[in-house]
Amino acid sequence: MTHQDPPIFITFGNRKGGVGKTTSVINLASNLASLGKNILIVDTDPQSNCSSILLNNFDDQTKYSLIDALEAPEGEGLLSKIACNTNNPRIKIIPNTARCMLWERKIAQKPDAVLGISRLINQDTDLISYDFVFFDTPPNLGVMMNNALMASDYVIIPIPPSDQFSLDGLAAYLDLIGSIRKHNDKLQLLAVLITKYDSKWGNSANNLKQITNYFSKKGISIFHTKIHNCPEIDMAHVARKPIFETAPASIGAADYSALGKELLEIFNIIYGGKHF
Repeated sequence: MTHQDPPIFITFGNRKGGVGKTTSVINLASNLASLGKNILIVDTDPQSNCSSILLNNFDDQTKYSLIDALEAPEGEGLLSKIACNTNNPRIKIIPNTARCMLWERKIAQKPDAVLGISRLINQDTDLISYDFVFFDTPPNLGVMMNNALMASDYVIIPIPPSDQFSLDGLAAYLDLIGSIRKHNDKLQLLAVLITKYDSKWGNSANNLKQITNYFSKKGISIFHTKIHNCPEIDMAHVARKPIFETAPASIGAADYSALGKELLEIFNIIYGGKHF
């Protein structure tokens, strides 16, 4: 990507928790950073797991937050000014806190309930220094999910085929994406990401066939790369690090390396090699 190009904004979303959104944001960002890309992560989830894992200084979570920027006077809330350091110099994060839930209630009937993050992006010219902006989203279809989708160019939907509840909520999430596209016509569903895959576990293989058929009929792509069920990923969370730092030889690290390569190949096709 050339210096003048704006970042690519991607929402990682699913209305169900525990599907691999945060895991994918952290590890895909880590892989892309190793390839020379600069990534800003915006933690829109009040649970703030992404912030807890990546922040270099835990005190930053109380000093700087997405809500501080959203509540700042008009024109003063700049994401680039509150981007916090992680252990990787190419990855910055906008932390979130439980205050987000109070803000969502307060803002429910105002434009920022949908357009708050877009407003912050539009007034921040320094975001051009990033190649990607990733939104880690909460497990619901509320204010923050709407904000992330309205600000995004693409959506990636992580789905563990062994989790029937994550499959049951797909229709509602796809409906939300469709409704947001009426107002954000650049938004595209980039692909579904199969996570926590184990062909020998439960009904995973059969569910994967159903998922493939379901999205194929809708003309929605599925990444060739699958993220396999990998205990080292959970261990990396405990260590508050990307898997590349704790288990670089694991299947999880190999999967996210393959996903990063596949993602860049997709964008090379979309942008005709201009960006990457």
